[in-house]
Amino acid sequence: MAKLLLLLLPLAGLAHASNISSCGGSAQVNTANIIVTGCDQPSQPCIFRKGTMATIKLPFTPTSQISAVKAEVHGILGGVPIPFPLPNSNACNMSGLNCPLVAGEQYTYQASLPIKRIYPSIGLEVKWELKDGDNSLVCIMIDVKLE
Repeated sequence: MAKLLLLLLPLAGLAHASNISSCGGSAQVNTANIIVTGCDQPSQPCIFRKGTMATIKLPFTPTSQISAVKAEVHGILGGVPIPFPLPNSNACNMSGLNCPLVAGEQYTYQASLPIKRIYPSIGLEVKWELKDGDNSLVCIMIDVKLE
């Protein structure tokens, strides 16, 4: 039994070493399939370089038909959400989604977020959410370092 625990302990650490995690939503999402700029090291924060665009490719499968999807991004500082404006918050327009979305089919949301030079060089959590009205369809948290 002790040998089994010694073998499993490193694996348990890997399961929690991701810089992208789910924070809820009604859709099915595998965070291992999400691609975000600067997230090259799973156990390190994603690097968002000022003056560039952070990009995301987020595959998900809705569990019900969805007529409209809105994207929202917030930086979480000291527990306080601070909005990051997206150039296009309508996820059904030029983001890889053709609404309405059909239940059980996989879709991939794609977007870019400008990382402005005026942003401070800090570490923070970024909450990227796709919403169906007031309901969360997809919610992910990204561990980020602004440089």
